[in-house]
Amino acid sequence: MKIEFKTDSALNKEDIEVEIKAAQKSEVVDNLIDYLHKFGEKKYHLLPIKVEDRIVTIKPTEIIKVEIQTTDITFYTTKDIIKTTGRLYQVLEKLGDGFIQVSKHAIININFLESIEVGFAGNMIALLKNNLKADVSRLYLPALKKELGL
Repeated sequence: MKIEFKTDSALNKEDIEVEIKAAQKSEVVDNLIDYLHKFGEKKYHLLPIKVEDRIVTIKPTEIIKVEIQTTDITFYTTKDIIKTTGRLYQVLEKLGDGFIQVSKHAIININFLESIEVGFAGNMIALLKNNLKADVSRLYLPALKKELGL
């Protein structure tokens, strides 16, 4: 990848223009474009979660996995189990890097993944810290392997 910087006096002082050149559009190009779109967005160091009559905050770095059953979401952290309601895709958007969806009902923190093994029915099971497990569906397995660099 070649990176270069050029000044352009025609641009306003606050403006930045980025041009991406490649032989053809690819997944790498799409990922770079997505990354640039997210650049400068507000990053959360605490995740606010509404629980009954209060709001609790947890650090994303402490979340081991997140599961959903209908609209009930359960956060498994290094210290607690926190239950709330919501949508899994919205949680995944807030968590960002280091988290990956492994099934329609679970998100895991890659940093807490200890191993992946074959389950009884031929599906895969992610073994996580604190003796937690998460089913890995075949649909999400390629993305997990890619995240792990396999």
